[in-house]
Amino acid sequence: MYLQCKVSRYDINTFRRELDSEEGIITSADNLYSINESSFSPRINPIQEYFKALPTVDASEVLYKIEINQCAIANLASCVIVRNSEKWLPYLTKWLVAVVANAMDDRECHNHTCLVLTGEQGKFKTTFLDLLCPPALKGYSYTGKIYPQEKDTLTYIGQNLIVNIDDQLKALNKRDENELKNLITCPMVKYRMPYDKYVEEHPHLANFVASVNGNDFLTDPTGSRRFLPFEVFAIDIERAKGISMDAVYTEAKALLNAGFRYWFNDEEIAELYKESEDFQVQTAEMELLLRCFEKPIEDNPHCAYMTTTEILAYLGIYTHQSLTLKRMGEALKRARFEKVSKRREGCSPVYVYKIRKIHPCPLVNSCSSLM
Repeated sequence: MYLQCKVSRYDINTFRRELDSEEGIITSADNLYSINESSFSPRINPIQEYFKALPTVDASEVLYKIEINQCAIANLASCVIVRNSEKWLPYLTKWLVAVVANAMDDRECHNHTCLVLTGEQGKFKTTFLDLLCPPALKGYSYTGKIYPQEKDTLTYIGQNLIVNIDDQLKALNKRDENELKNLITCPMVKYRMPYDKYVEEHPHLANFVASVNGNDFLTDPTGSRRFLPFEVFAIDIERAKGISMDAVYTEAKALLNAGFRYWFNDEEIAELYKESEDFQVQTAEMELLLRCFEKPIEDNPHCAYMTTTEILAYLGIYTHQSLTLKRMGEALKRARFEKVSKRREGCSPVYVYKIRKIHPCPLVNSCSSLM
């Protein structure tokens, strides 16, 4: 299904008044709505039409200019100074090409990642992300808070090229975070437009971006591949405003037509997981694990072999904090404690971690603050 050109209730009422006062034709706003939503008014997808109308350029020339940092995409990327700079241009390029791919397909979602800029407040992160919507499609972007459980969010996805989540990712609860991941990748959305009678299916048009003040916002390591986080040091926002987004998307369109791989393969996804560790929220499990245990090394060879359950039971002696097996398992994995299979007292082998308790337990003198 295609979007129709945006005609507001104000427009309809203006048409009705003009017909009444200038032509002497008495009709109702509802009748004009019905006519507008018939074969009299051909359906178009303005976002798709925008990309179709962009000029054709040579993809090989674009790739060459990206390598020497002389194309519009490279110029746009160079306006932002980030910590993980070697990944910024290639990841931004993938995301931009995915924007075009997503716009050209009415049945599938092709952009499965949310570009996230983190860092100090006042670095123009949100302003830069707003620039990713070209001026010709200014009416097809949304910047603000989203609430994944609410129906309005579906209309944002079905009606906008860019959905810019402004400093909200940290505040999402577990349920909303999981729902957001689903919304980023869902192929279609269903909702009822205002004044419509029926729920209809609409293409997933939106491409997600987000800004975060600070760095830690990821709480679920399994969902890290949906986010492309970059810590921002500085943005030359005035230079960014001067870069033609039409030129940027012309290059992205050329790359798409040449078969550029805008999705992430298994190796790149593994890199995403690793790079996203710097943006993970420090859980209570990770904090207590690193505080109360250490990895056995040559200087402290005496170690214990403990299951995740035994580690939690040990910590439970000193704290009443609510700890879970799942998060402790994730913490052990992230901290790279060695996991081995070990037979105990003639029983079947069980998986345990090579681990060394720190004595005396650091929680002894501070357990009251952790309870």
